[in-house]
Amino acid sequence: MSLQKNKGVISSLKKRLAPRALTALILCCLLLSLPASVSAHAYVVTSTPGENEVLQDAPTSISITFNEPIENAFHSIQVTDPSGQQAVSGESRIDGGNSATLLAELRPNLPDGIYTVNYKVLSSDGHTVTGTFPFIIGDEAAKHNTTASNEPGSSGGRALPGTDLLLVRWLQYSGLALYMGTLLFHLVLLPRRSEKASAAVWQHSKRLLMLSLILAAAGIGLSLPQQTASDAGVPWGQAWNPALLKDTLQLTSFGNAWLYEMVLLLLLAGLTVVLAVFAERSRLLASWGTVIALMITLGILLAKSFIGHAAAANEKSMAIAMNFLHQASSFMWLGGLLSLVCLLPAAARALRDKPDSKNQIYWETIRRFSILAACCVIILLSSGIYAGLLYVPTWHALLNSNYGLVLLIKAGLTLIMLILGLSAFLRGRKQSRPLGAGVWLEFGIGLIVLVVAAILSNMPTALSSPGPVHLKGTTPDGYHVAVKVTPNVIGQNNFEVTVHDHDQKPLHDIEQITLTLTSLSMDMGTIEFVLPKGESVPLTGNGLISMGGRWSLHVHILLSSLETIDSRFAFEVGTEK
Repeated sequence: MSLQKNKGVISSLKKRLAPRALTALILCCLLLSLPASVSAHAYVVTSTPGENEVLQDAPTSISITFNEPIENAFHSIQVTDPSGQQAVSGESRIDGGNSATLLAELRPNLPDGIYTVNYKVLSSDGHTVTGTFPFIIGDEAAKHNTTASNEPGSSGGRALPGTDLLLVRWLQYSGLALYMGTLLFHLVLLPRRSEKASAAVWQHSKRLLMLSLILAAAGIGLSLPQQTASDAGVPWGQAWNPALLKDTLQLTSFGNAWLYEMVLLLLLAGLTVVLAVFAERSRLLASWGTVIALMITLGILLAKSFIGHAAAANEKSMAIAMNFLHQASSFMWLGGLLSLVCLLPAAARALRDKPDSKNQIYWETIRRFSILAACCVIILLSSGIYAGLLYVPTWHALLNSNYGLVLLIKAGLTLIMLILGLSAFLRGRKQSRPLGAGVWLEFGIGLIVLVVAAILSNMPTALSSPGPVHLKGTTPDGYHVAVKVTPNVIGQNNFEVTVHDHDQKPLHDIEQITLTLTSLSMDMGTIEFVLPKGESVPLTGNGLISMGGRWSLHVHILLSSLETIDSRFAFEVGTEK
């Protein structure tokens, strides 16, 4: 008996592990086959002519160099001369030797005066980056210069995404979540020992699969003209222009990912038809077909992770993986919840003539979902904390940026879902009463979370506005050095340095403080300036930060005794005030 039992256990494990092994294999293939070329959110590093630069002779061209390569589509440089006319001759183009530089030719023999440059580029994370800065030709014009400084921006960067984008994303997300939930109900949630219940559920599942596929296809299909309209800055009616659509598909990271999504969507459509026709006739085909369909759905989510904020992170591979896990776990949780509402009653009705079997399958399905939801919650929390640390550098950014506030709203809604899910879990353990209105409430909140997620994925992260930073450190000699940087954005910033001795008493015999800034995002050399000596503590002074991103700050302090104190800090500089 023991030997037969062990053989049965081994046979059961093989049946369970085989689909999972195939799942891992297909997922690895999808990872290797997806586009790997991604770049960070672009911002200006340098330009020729430079901001507010006074030129004696008229330039023949203008160049703007960004921190990383930009998309070769939907870019422009416009230069307005003193009379309000365009000084650019021809279209802007990407420099053949440097894909991070945008070029444009200027009209010959430009007259003296103040010129205003307006640029627009598409960052590889899908955001449109715009800005303006002046330059001057002639000394006389420089005397009358009242033009504003460089004002970099992002299309829609400080506002919420448009209704069209939210609708398109909601169609995609809700369709994929419903599809995944239906598959998971058959793969994981519903016990397989009841053929009658499984056959009854497939009747309802086919309709859900078709409905969810239509929703997902509509969202993915409409995302191409929606993205084209956003990138090209044109209305929806003009976004269907074949030339604009072609540029989006061939010249942008979004276009590459969209093509992968469409190929996978077509495969999914064919497989859905097969499941609808043959799933009830062959249990083996239904099992393997469901596994493959789930893998294709996960592949669509993976393709989406290669665009957006994850593609702009320094550690791209890790950010993309965590973004994929975050989306997959949230869709599984929400989809599994909906499958309980739509499919579990059908399984129970099929067994109404067997009350004991009905109750057993009903509560076992709920318990299985509780385990699935718990695993999804763990992944959601882990990946959510990672994203928070990656995209929200300071508490100020969390509480004062649009991204941080929307993130808090999402966290609050997710917490409510957790509470409702815990209530359902406790009821499942006690078998106290069937699932009721609480499940619908949890599902409704989940739909709202999907909308909030769509908003977050299309907003500039809190890295663009981290706010003032307070840096503190202790040297090996026991000195305490504190630096405050305000407003901590590109341009002129106020640096305030306080030094305390071993007993936490302020040092007043400071002869000189030298600050050295080094960009950690790219090689730009160093920026050095000295704080003026004063009697009061802290010492303050102004310094120029030339670009956003990660910076290293070296503080060198010379005391009257000729003793020196050195301290180093790293901090994130924003691009928006």
